[in-house]
Amino acid sequence: MALDYAKVYQQFIDEEMCASSVTQWMMPAPGTVKFDGGKDIQICELSTTGLGTYDATKTDGSAYPQGAVTNKWRAYSLFMDRGVKFALDRTAPSDTGFMATAENVMREFARTQLAREMDTYRICKLYNTAVNGAYSDTNVFTGAVTKENAVSELLKTLTAAQNSSEQLTGFVAIINQELKSAFMEASNGTFSQITFGEKAEINGIEYENVMYVNDLACIFAPKSRMVTEISILTGRDSQTAGGITKSDSGKYLNFVVASFDAPLAVSKIDSLKQFPPEENQLFDGTAIQARYLYDLFVPKNKVCAVAVHAAQ
Repeated sequence: MALDYAKVYQQFIDEEMCASSVTQWMMPAPGTVKFDGGKDIQICELSTTGLGTYDATKTDGSAYPQGAVTNKWRAYSLFMDRGVKFALDRTAPSDTGFMATAENVMREFARTQLAREMDTYRICKLYNTAVNGAYSDTNVFTGAVTKENAVSELLKTLTAAQNSSEQLTGFVAIINQELKSAFMEASNGTFSQITFGEKAEINGIEYENVMYVNDLACIFAPKSRMVTEISILTGRDSQTAGGITKSDSGKYLNFVVASFDAPLAVSKIDSLKQFPPEENQLFDGTAIQARYLYDLFVPKNKVCAVAVHAAQ
């Protein structure tokens, strides 16, 4: 029986993503997403009607107003179809050493490349969902953030998401790492309670070095991942480094605020193959091929729980 390398290495990749990604908390809970095969998925959207007036005079079973539960499975398609191939020569000292085992290669790839690309894509799409959504007039902000206004601008963004979603708790903020010093300098001059170096568990993912502003968990992200527009590199010709970068017309984000259950980051290893030297017919060494499908979605009824703040 052929070894299913996708399942074998998924554990390693998940471990590295949990340690290195600032958006891994966006992964949906089990049962929320159905994989139909290939790039097609379905996402559950559950809603109910509200309360009605109870009528004590009715004894025929109609005293309670009839409510309705809607459980729709909406079809989506994963947009990002990405792949990479690694070659480890059988006799080259740099490839045959301990560090170049297939597991270490995939761990390094997940830690330094996959986490960076997925974070950048997810944050950018979350921003554009807010900009192009029904709450763009109230939940999208721009401007410079300094030590004098860092706290007020973050709380303004949070308040917008709270007001539009009618939800007061259950939010998380992703903040541009460059603004950390501004919050540290502001921490002694504000009525808000700000603490640093905390631990937080968000949707089952544990984070360290989290900042709390009152009860809002704030995760700092590298500046390069906080962008409004991206360029998706092909990994070929002049773009051999691969990955995702900020486009020339893009701006940097200051922070993104969303409820824990608004963004749904769907991803899967569609194919991961490893060919040892005795099976690989293309060269004398081990070949690793990985194909990854992923995307981020915000259900229509959750767009109200997202607010963003970009630089001018």
